[in-house]
Amino acid sequence: MKHARPICFLLAVLMLSSSFLPGCSGGEEKDPPAADAAPATDTAPVTNAPETAPPDPAAVHDLPADLDFDGADFVMYSQTGSCILFDEPDAEILNQTKYEMKTYVEELLNVSLGERLGTTLDPLTYYLSGETEIQMINELDRFAFVNALENIYLPIIRLRYVDLSKKYWNSREREKLAIGEYEMMVLNSYELSSFNNTGCLFMNLSAAENHGLSVPYDLVNEGKWTFDALAAYRETANHDLDGDGKLTPADSTTFGSYDHRLTTLDFLCAADVPFMGKDEKNLPCFTCFGNEKLINVLEYCKSMFFSAATSVAERADMESMVTTDMFVHDRQLFFTTMIGLMANEEFRSMESVYAVLPIPKYDEAQEEYISRTIGVIFSMVYNNVQDPDMVGAVLEAMNAYAYQNLIPALIETCLQYKYNSDPRNVANIRLCLDTRSVDITDYLVWDIFGDTPLWRQMFVDKPFASWLASVQTKAEKTLDDSLDEIRYMFRQIG
Repeated sequence: MKHARPICFLLAVLMLSSSFLPGCSGGEEKDPPAADAAPATDTAPVTNAPETAPPDPAAVHDLPADLDFDGADFVMYSQTGSCILFDEPDAEILNQTKYEMKTYVEELLNVSLGERLGTTLDPLTYYLSGETEIQMINELDRFAFVNALENIYLPIIRLRYVDLSKKYWNSREREKLAIGEYEMMVLNSYELSSFNNTGCLFMNLSAAENHGLSVPYDLVNEGKWTFDALAAYRETANHDLDGDGKLTPADSTTFGSYDHRLTTLDFLCAADVPFMGKDEKNLPCFTCFGNEKLINVLEYCKSMFFSAATSVAERADMESMVTTDMFVHDRQLFFTTMIGLMANEEFRSMESVYAVLPIPKYDEAQEEYISRTIGVIFSMVYNNVQDPDMVGAVLEAMNAYAYQNLIPALIETCLQYKYNSDPRNVANIRLCLDTRSVDITDYLVWDIFGDTPLWRQMFVDKPFASWLASVQTKAEKTLDDSLDEIRYMFRQIG
């Protein structure tokens, strides 16, 4: 068995980046986009949580009713900032739901669930030690991809009771996460990072009202919330408030971001044009070279969010890449962010109300919205487990329960804040979460572009096609070498 780290460039997280702020400075008022929905002032609070819809059959597990594992221990290791299991009742809704999930699974299957927390355990070292207490690893994305190629995990499809076609396994992303015919890593529903880290847009309703604009809820519902629809707002909120002749954080802009480095990646994902895809054998391959649509998206992002005439992100550094203060003080109309940031103090203490919208589609012909998620936790099962049937049953039951109970609790917790009480925001939050996208090829790109990541190209006066051509030879050589290692792993798995 081979245990040398096979893909060196998987070690770094993809942090190609981008920015989100356009407009002009002062001058005559621009005609606002046509009103597509209820006015920005229509924000009557909803006092009751949304009604729970009947369970979708695709979200209910089909485990046999007579499964009984005689009190067997199931122990997972979680490399997370918070526990997945909760051992006692708690007043906090998410902790209480985690407790109920643990109790439900233990009673359903007659098992004892346990969890070890921390960040120090190395999965490969633990495996080689011969210990078998820990049966499953919940690991951060970039480490998961590296360790999945060490031939120490079972292909998830080999677990008897796991049904990966179910919604709670994020079944729409299965092919993207597979390496060839093997699925070592799964995106689960019981760990909330993939939900909290899902990209979206906030729209400041006070800023919208000040500029006579409406929230495009109807466009979203009708599938017409597109790049062009967002671009229609381009200069509507840009004003040089301090009169220095340029846009700065002291001014008002149409667009801002929690981290501009992520904006272009969100828009590439939303347009369904990743830098890498899969070939006919479901192995990673490049799709960026010579891709006209990808170039169009890059040019769109640069002109919208990185131009000195339309953005405060005029330097390739972090100082200009967080504009939270502008947004919470009503000096920004749109803010590119993630669902989980609703719980951050800056947004909780905001006086103004804001709407939640998905990142727009490329055009109306695109079938659905796609919402990028980053920094997620994947689950993998050691191939030396003593009872793989028990492990599969636990994972199936836990994911089904979490999808039907923990995720709604997360949404309703976010919506308890006054500025997220509009039921249309509930629908848009669910839309973002239901269209989450995570892709193994995201984690194969960073080393290829070396010290010239995508977000820095936004500040360089060089055509994107020329930049891509300059890195193509190195990129293809790096990928070819790594695919040799992946094929070796396939031979070992058998």
